[in-house]
Amino acid sequence: QNSTDLLMQLRPKSYTYRHEEFPQMGLPEGVRYGFISQEVQEVLPQLTTPVHQPEQLDSLGNVEFDAVDYLGLSPLDILPIVVGAVQGQHVQGSAQVAELASLREALAEQRTRMDQLESMLAACCNNPDAGRALDTGSGTGTDELLNGPYADRKLRIVPNPFSEPPTVYYTLDRGGRMQLIANSADGKQLNVLQEATMQAGNYQYAWDTSALAPGMYYVTLLLDGQPMVKKAVKVTR
Repeated sequence: QNSTDLLMQLRPKSYTYRHEEFPQMGLPEGVRYGFISQEVQEVLPQLTTPVHQPEQLDSLGNVEFDAVDYLGLSPLDILPIVVGAVQGQHVQGSAQVAELASLREALAEQRTRMDQLESMLAACCNNPDAGRALDTGSGTGTDELLNGPYADRKLRIVPNPFSEPPTVYYTLDRGGRMQLIANSADGKQLNVLQEATMQAGNYQYAWDTSALAPGMYYVTLLLDGQPMVKKAVKVTR
């Protein structure tokens, strides 16, 4: 066990010595703070020592005070364990701070990617030729993401066009953090349909479009920040 675990098993106490019962031992007065030797013995037996104080005789050889056996404990022996526990907590706290900073950095990067995606969608919708000029960084342009066979294979909306709520079918080539987002034709985010950490595989999502007005929309599948976009059209009955 480490120092912190050991210390957590000890229970600090306040106590006073039994002076009237053992006047010969010269015990200090007042309230004391520390640990009970018998409890420390259960956790750290190496810090306790059996002590025998022999009987005391008067000048005539009569027994004035009986012999006393007790369990001795030096509070100073616990100090190294306390120091080790404090050092362990410091190391653990530093690791947690570093992990939190890393998570914040990853969140900031994800937000930046989302902002870029929304700008890309807005530009594509307002200017159809703009999609051919944009690139996602992996060699696949926006026009390919919207209309190419890759999008048809990995992201499908059935039926499309639709009047009743459709089903979104999508495939994840690898596990990771995914988001399924619905956007209006002007590129503004309408709703995060689904968000989770998922394994690779085929999935489907029942998209509730009953509140949407007829028109053109975009469904975006994000896997670890990498976008795939599919056009969706709602028509009147």
